[in-house]
Amino acid sequence: ALTHLRLKRRKFENILFWCEFPSRADWKQLNSLFVNNGMKVKCYLCVESIEEFRHWKNQLRHYKGIDVAGAWPSIPLDKGYWFSGFIEQKEIDSLGQYKWMNLKIDIEPPFKYFKALNVVNALLWVLIHPFKRAKNNLYLREKLAETIKNNELILSTFPLPDFILRRYGFFRNPRFKYSFMFYSSMIPFVFRPLYRLYYRWFMRRALRRSKDTYFAVGLISKGIFNSEPQYSNAKQLTSDLKFLLRNKAKNLVVYSLGGITERKNPEEWVKAIKEFS
Repeated sequence: ALTHLRLKRRKFENILFWCEFPSRADWKQLNSLFVNNGMKVKCYLCVESIEEFRHWKNQLRHYKGIDVAGAWPSIPLDKGYWFSGFIEQKEIDSLGQYKWMNLKIDIEPPFKYFKALNVVNALLWVLIHPFKRAKNNLYLREKLAETIKNNELILSTFPLPDFILRRYGFFRNPRFKYSFMFYSSMIPFVFRPLYRLYYRWFMRRALRRSKDTYFAVGLISKGIFNSEPQYSNAKQLTSDLKFLLRNKAKNLVVYSLGGITERKNPEEWVKAIKEFS
């Protein structure tokens, strides 16, 4: 009980939301939920162009509970969807349209490597292909560096050692911030204690590099595969938030914003986050 009280006093300094499917989100209901709970959330919207981002920014500008903080650039599924050194240079060039904007960039192997696999096999692919160096890593690094001016850039990726992530195009830059997935819902139940043990070790190393590191919890809703395991209930989300706080996380990301209103009782998910905000 005393530990729970201490955790309730401890709050995240910054909370962001990823929104992967803006067109599916019930923005009116989301806004009402946040306003009624005294919250204004910052979100990054997944888009394929600057025009699409401006459209959503304009559509959501009147909502008092939602702040569109930045763009989450993606590319067409058949081109890779996420950014990495595995995609073609002309797709990497699309980052040029987002100069001066706050960005969240996913560094992951192309969707085509995973589309025929289930989620568990996709995770296994990530683990057994650490030594395949992508051909356009250096080009991606140069383009990302060009994108940063006075804006903020968050590189988001798997919770893996740098020597593996570098094969996909990940790299360290003192001007960047970093976000690492803690998607416990995707881990089979029997392996979750082992995963938490690993993640505790991973967090210590990540926070030693930068106390500004973000850790992303989920999943509240399915992602691009449309088959990813989700939280069964909001208590599982609360458990993950407590885990991150116990291990000294200051910055939180929640996946996914639009998924909140897809759940049976959306307000309980909002209150679970509010408790530590």
